[in-house]
Amino acid sequence: MRFSIFLMGDRTATYSDMADQVCMAEALDFHGVWLGERYFANGDLLWPSPMIAASYFAARTARIRIGLAARILPFHHPLHVAADAVTLDVLSNGRFDLGLSRGSMDDESHGGFQVSRDEGRQRFDEALEIVRLGCSGQAFSFTGRHFDLPWIVPSPHPVQRPHPPFYMVANSPSSLDHAADHGFPVFLNGALTLRAAADSLARYRARSAAAGFAKPTPDILMNRFVFVGATTAAAHNLMRGPFLEFLDKRAPDLKAYLLRTAGPAGVDFDYLSREICIFGDAEHCASRLLELRDRCRVDHVMCTFNLITLDHELCVESMQRFAREVVPRLRRAHRPSRERVDHARSQLHREASEA
Repeated sequence: MRFSIFLMGDRTATYSDMADQVCMAEALDFHGVWLGERYFANGDLLWPSPMIAASYFAARTARIRIGLAARILPFHHPLHVAADAVTLDVLSNGRFDLGLSRGSMDDESHGGFQVSRDEGRQRFDEALEIVRLGCSGQAFSFTGRHFDLPWIVPSPHPVQRPHPPFYMVANSPSSLDHAADHGFPVFLNGALTLRAAADSLARYRARSAAAGFAKPTPDILMNRFVFVGATTAAAHNLMRGPFLEFLDKRAPDLKAYLLRTAGPAGVDFDYLSREICIFGDAEHCASRLLELRDRCRVDHVMCTFNLITLDHELCVESMQRFAREVVPRLRRAHRPSRERVDHARSQLHREASEA
């Protein structure tokens, strides 16, 4: 399994602290770090300028992938998005991934940018095609309902071909279907239960196969809130207050989704820690991740360690425990037992002698 980080703001971190955390994540061998796009009252959830932050993180690191989860495409001209993405792809030497979204988490941002949700959805497909063309490095023109572009010669040319990988936010069935129809990898909603995640992925894979994208299977990132404590009881005691505060005061969209899909239980901490969040000691967290892999066939998890209601040092300590105590358990679980290895070798020797 691969593990990346969805890097939100937390209660005490500065921008410098967050940059140091990215460098630490690379040293701990995380696969990637993903940045959201947040504005105004939610700007401290990070990041109001994700491309600038991503450029700085790319300059501070050498191996870890840097991605946006996700650029709110209706808030920007697609040619700007393409130029920024390709420039960052070049500066990072091919380590950039571009996630795209049809809308923001809050209505305040849509009001501030004067782009309604309906208008954003209507313009998204054309804007996405212009981003794709602009990231390809090939000259193009485009005529559509919302955009009419003359002959465009993009610059620079991307390191990754045909362009930096695109990912789509899939928080609704329509978004999931759109991504599957176009063969785009997806970010799955972090509030899905295992059963709901398995159903969504079955829908995505079936539709993707029908559209001719069965092989290779696109990268699918499953988002999960994670906290690794010294004991499971300690992790639950520490996270109960901060996580419920986060839901109540800072994540109205997430809270509304949970209430809509699970009723009052959706905001009950015991339900959340059992069905959605991964809070516990290293053994507990490893077993929950293996369950996620086995039931949903997910092999790339985007871990949210940081929480706006939690102190930075606790977020970093959890991330370190994850890398040093959870990941080794998962590797041992993937490693075949000595008995299975000996059996496989005996079978090979037997087949060789019979031949």
